[in-house]
Amino acid sequence: MKLKDIFRLISRNLFLLLAVTSVTAASIYFFTKDQDDEYTSNTTIYTGIASGYNLSDVTKSTTQYKVAKDGFANLISIIDSRDIRKELGFRLFATHIMLKKHDPNILSEEAYQKLQEFVPGSVKARLVGATLHETAKNVAEAYNSGSDNPVKLLIDSGELGYSADAFSTLEAKRIGDSDLLQISYYSGDPAQCKNTLDLLTQLFLEKHRSLFTAQSESVVDYFTKATDSALTKLKLAEDRLLAFQQANNIIDYNSQVGSTTTEKNTLLSKSNDLEIEYAGALSTLRSLEQSLKARGIPNLYSQEVLQLKGRLAKITTEVAELELLNKGQTTGAQANRLNALKKEADDLSKRMLSSVDKHYDNTHTVQGLPTTNLLADWVRTTFLLEELKSKRGLVNKHREAYAVEYEKLMPLGAENRKLTRDVTMAEQEYLAKLEGLNQSKLNQQNIEITSQLKVIDPPFMPGSPTKLTRILLILFGSMGVFLLTLGGLLAHELLDESLRKPSIAAKKIEYPIFGVLPATNSTSSKQLQLAQNAEDQLARQLILKMKQKDSAYPFVVGVLSSMSGEGKTVLCNTLANNLISMGIETQVLYPKSHKGQIPAEANCSFYAPLEGVLTDASIADLAGETFMSNTVVIVEFPAVLEDTYPVSLFKHLDLVLLTVKANRVWQQADKTMFENIRKVTSAPIETVLSSVQPDYAKEMVVVRPKHTQPEQKALQSPKSLPALETV
Repeated sequence: MKLKDIFRLISRNLFLLLAVTSVTAASIYFFTKDQDDEYTSNTTIYTGIASGYNLSDVTKSTTQYKVAKDGFANLISIIDSRDIRKELGFRLFATHIMLKKHDPNILSEEAYQKLQEFVPGSVKARLVGATLHETAKNVAEAYNSGSDNPVKLLIDSGELGYSADAFSTLEAKRIGDSDLLQISYYSGDPAQCKNTLDLLTQLFLEKHRSLFTAQSESVVDYFTKATDSALTKLKLAEDRLLAFQQANNIIDYNSQVGSTTTEKNTLLSKSNDLEIEYAGALSTLRSLEQSLKARGIPNLYSQEVLQLKGRLAKITTEVAELELLNKGQTTGAQANRLNALKKEADDLSKRMLSSVDKHYDNTHTVQGLPTTNLLADWVRTTFLLEELKSKRGLVNKHREAYAVEYEKLMPLGAENRKLTRDVTMAEQEYLAKLEGLNQSKLNQQNIEITSQLKVIDPPFMPGSPTKLTRILLILFGSMGVFLLTLGGLLAHELLDESLRKPSIAAKKIEYPIFGVLPATNSTSSKQLQLAQNAEDQLARQLILKMKQKDSAYPFVVGVLSSMSGEGKTVLCNTLANNLISMGIETQVLYPKSHKGQIPAEANCSFYAPLEGVLTDASIADLAGETFMSNTVVIVEFPAVLEDTYPVSLFKHLDLVLLTVKANRVWQQADKTMFENIRKVTSAPIETVLSSVQPDYAKEMVVVRPKHTQPEQKALQSPKSLPALETV
């Protein structure tokens, strides 16, 4: 549907749209004129959510927009909650029943008198306490004591305005992108309007503080307990690891295993080296002993030498132990002891040498070679051999000890790793819980600072009622009904399957459009002019069809319709009157059923349709003697789907005009009937659409602009023009 079609639809149904809109506006005004006046008041609260100081900004950056949005959403949710509105009703009721006399700043005179009527004195005496808080608490307890107690019935009844639903006009919203929250309230009592906002503000601040503080406290308590539990778990894991290490003499397992392996390998290498050195020294000593024995020195292993040698072996062993165990890192006492032992070893070496030198007669060998050097070498080699022997023994002893230690540590690795892993995991859990505890405490401090809401614009006493509500109700109600009605008309137009206008009729009927007969209102000169133009155009179209016939006159036109009341008679009269006014001889044949409905005139005659069915009647048989003298003969057929019609006339027709009402649907029965008629006539079939809306008729009728049309009075219908068919 195009935009111009919508405007045409509005123009065509303008009266209906205006009538419905006006009636709706009048009804709203009528039903709201006796309503009580409404007063409005508001209060503004500074929240500090968007730009207030926030401790979390010290340690991390936050998206202030999202924080502010969520914060205001939480505040509005608190105000809109049913619990806070129910508590507000309790406090408001408590405030009113505590009044000993009327106070215009709290309640109007009318509302106060109504309260006295509804609330008995016994109920007041039972509920009123020393303070507002105590009275509100008594009201809440009485309300929750049962389903049929008088306090619950009074509050839930809605008569006095204390129920949660009575505060439906409370509205909270954020002012722009600021830190301000505005709460407004509409009421029929200006004093109660202000008093309600005062109580709501107080209740809201208390509720907000308790909710946020309780939330932070619960989080802190959770993390405190979780941290203590994690610490206990960590201590148990550490105790198990400590007991395991003490039982197995482990200080640092990985270091001990590494050092044991290294020492074991080092001592093995050193043992091999000492074995080689010992073997070399032993071989050298034996060689020297053989040389000395060959030179006649008998006292190499005398009693004195053996004693000195044994003492030397002990001292050498002790020196080797000190050097191996300390590995060059000795204290002062150990260094002195080592030096003393080395000095004693040198003395013993000299004493062994002097013991052998007692025999002067053996100083030189037979060959004349000196033996002093051999003895010195023997003593030195003996000293070295004893030293190597001692070192070898100590190294082997230590190597065996490290091997035993290594064999002991290796199987303990898995258990040690498991216990160490338990300690690590417990430590990580403890640190995570500790971090959560610190963050929750920081958040608690942040909430305590940022939750300090402040009322910067307290509620005021409204001085005059607002009229905007009724005006808006009338305005939006009227617009809503207008749009709803227009939507219904558009839906009807879109779903309408009727022929409506020539362009649609041509597609659905599949016959050319010969012309239209507009629906007219006799009081509208524009519509009468449009109808006159349409009738003139029909006559011109018929004249054009007449000129297309090669044979002599008469030109026979058959006017058909599927059902009665489609406009056949109107079309016949319209064509006849226009042709006669042009000087064209015209005769119209009507069925005998029209006698008495159409005035008898010279150009009008009636025929019996049954004659054209039973016999092979012609136009001359039905028209009479004047048939041949008429240029145009128009034959109206009965409704082809309802009555008997003269089938024999179809072969004598030069043109078939099918009349169809624009407001009807073209059915399959219509289509089938005229397809059969087309088979028995050679005349072309064209459509005349009747009762067409003036806007749609303009598709076929040319309307001259207003400034080119001569001024004229409303046209009178021809006297011979009958009313539309009703049968």
